[in-house]
Amino acid sequence: MTGTATSSERNNDVNSLSLRQALDYCLDVLKIKENSEFYRNISAEFMSQTKIPLAMIKTHSSWITAVKLIADCSKMLNYNNNNSSGHVFSQTQLYDFLALATRVIEGDRANNIILKILRDITENYGNFSDYLKSNYPGIIVDVISIINKGMDTKGIKVNSISIEKYYQSRKQQQQGTMTEEEREEQTTVASASASTRAAAAIDKDEILLSLYSKNDLVESLSQITNRERKEIQESLAKLQGSDLKRISDLCRNSSRLQQYTKLITKKEEGSQEQFKKEIQKEIGRKLRSHQLGRAANSIIRARTYIENILDNKFIPDSSHGINHVKHNLEYGYQLMNLIERTRRRQRIQ
Repeated sequence: MTGTATSSERNNDVNSLSLRQALDYCLDVLKIKENSEFYRNISAEFMSQTKIPLAMIKTHSSWITAVKLIADCSKMLNYNNNNSSGHVFSQTQLYDFLALATRVIEGDRANNIILKILRDITENYGNFSDYLKSNYPGIIVDVISIINKGMDTKGIKVNSISIEKYYQSRKQQQQGTMTEEEREEQTTVASASASTRAAAAIDKDEILLSLYSKNDLVESLSQITNRERKEIQESLAKLQGSDLKRISDLCRNSSRLQQYTKLITKKEEGSQEQFKKEIQKEIGRKLRSHQLGRAANSIIRARTYIENILDNKFIPDSSHGINHVKHNLEYGYQLMNLIERTRRRQRIQ
């Protein structure tokens, strides 16, 4: 081959690959051997058709899907094997992984965050906990997805000026080392997914795995409620699928919740108008004053709503069959697209 390929040509090249081709190429670059447990597990993930995220391939490309499967498998192996036979990426592999992930970026769309990630790997890798090391490839994939598509691989939209804040936030969430309780929880999750228990329990696991990883959900709820992870895990096991879906949606959109909360609670002049503009920009339509009021009330009471869901405190009214407080709060979240609208969800089911 002669000459130097442009970034656009490289992008077109990787996007022309199938998921299998992209996966094989990335595993080869990362020097993942065919006889390793990591290779066997990633192959099993690929062969299981129920785990191939078709919607993600359409949105983010086969290439990003391939590197995410690798990142997820690395995390899963470390959790389930207590790091004894899992796969913690070496510093060199992280360099290669970052280079692979950035190949989808066209032209000059890459920004300073890539240099910050590179500097982090160079200067701080030795200080990373094993927990952060196992989650770091996933953070890289999400940051690249935001640069490329304006959203991470879970569908959370992030403004270009907020990418560094997103990166630092994700890194801080994963910085702590895993406790024995967390390891026990991951073992429980692995056992449950491999068993053939009651249909209701399987449905809940499918909701969690398809929308928001169980570990991420427990972590997010722990930060919001200041509750112990074990307590949250027990509460989640008792929830109906619809309520599990709603709090999962809210946790996936936690960055927007935090942003809106800051704007509402600011005492500076113009903050309320900014709150209005941010919401209307996000949802692509105007809201009436009473709708904005509903939305603001729902934002302020987000923690209360989540805790009441976990504690099953929303008792339906005997005459109408719904809890009006819960219904009104959910209406506010639906206005802001923080949770799915009920009618839409029913049609999908």
